[in-house]
Amino acid sequence: MTVYALDLDKVQHTIRETLVSKVLPAIESDSAKGELHAVIEMLDNLAGRLAWAAEPREETLARTRDLAARLGIDDVPADLPAARRELGDALAAAYADGNGAEIARAVAEFTAADVRAEISKGLLPGLPD
Repeated sequence: MTVYALDLDKVQHTIRETLVSKVLPAIESDSAKGELHAVIEMLDNLAGRLAWAAEPREETLARTRDLAARLGIDDVPADLPAARRELGDALAAAYADGNGAEIARAVAEFTAADVRAEISKGLLPGLPD
């Protein structure tokens, strides 16, 4: 899941392009088009200025490192996308070797914590306890 592993500039660009290419052409009201143009301009002004909040990103990296330690990976990159890629490679190798039960338990715990931390706050009440 880990939204913090995404490149924030690419996320902003994708949102902008969707608004321009998909939403704007479907709007018939001139006033609504004007409002959307203002939103697009604001997105353009934010380009290059956006950053993930440090504390939640560090918590996500800590969860990644905890899972890596449970899988016997000692040296985890400080860069979250690189850490997740390394973790993915280790999981693929472990599953291929047939070491499934303990790993599945560790991944399930990790995933539950990751989802709770990163899911939209509006969807949190719908998660099981």
